[in-house]
Amino acid sequence: MAKEINRARTQAMKQTVAAHPGMVAFALAPAVVVFGVLWLVTNFWLALLVGVVVGGGAVWALLRR
Repeated sequence: MAKEINRARTQAMKQTVAAHPGMVAFALAPAVVVFGVLWLVTNFWLALLVGVVVGGGAVWALLRR
């Protein structure tokens, strides 16, 4: 069964991103660097595939209880 999205947490996340965009950019910088290195070493599509798989795994790990 699909999990419901908690509206209060969603709103808090949006407010945090709006208030601190630099912090969000700093937190995402390592992922962007890894994507860029994979793109340079292999190709764009493989880097995109790895990013989707790793991102999906992270979402799955964070949303399961």
